[in-house]
Amino acid sequence: NTDISGFDTAIKKLNFKTKGKRILILGAGGVVPSIIIALKKMHVQEIIISNRTREKAENLKVLFNNLEILEWGDLTDFHMIINATSLGLNNETINLDFSSLGRDKLFYDVIYNPQETPFLKMGKQLGNMTENGKTMFVYQALEAFKLWHNMEPKVNTDTFKFLDND
Repeated sequence: NTDISGFDTAIKKLNFKTKGKRILILGAGGVVPSIIIALKKMHVQEIIISNRTREKAENLKVLFNNLEILEWGDLTDFHMIINATSLGLNNETINLDFSSLGRDKLFYDVIYNPQETPFLKMGKQLGNMTENGKTMFVYQALEAFKLWHNMEPKVNTDTFKFLDND
């Protein structure tokens, strides 16, 4: 699955050190299993899943050891939070209050269009580092291209500028 290497590369490009960190993932579908695999390879301390439908989060716990499930709406301290829900695609907000959890965390949204979701705006306003899923998307596509065509395209700043032209 190329989402694993796409996410891994995106986090490495941020120079965010994940080893020994607590990671909170919002959502339990789609790309989340790939993110969990990547995070485990990055030697994170703990992965916490919170999903609007608890059953979907529990299904992930069957597949992966050592996941903590958190009720939607409850919060815990974390070093990095990942929005892997669809909330934000149409400018919907995630109605969770992160203001009491401190600063200097990474708010990561797998959504890359819009470039700054309400989730990322909130993270930035609270004094946190933010990043959307564009880098993950590009490096996932690069990996898929390599697999299908046995050649590696070049990724540079022009690649990202091209994607900024919505």
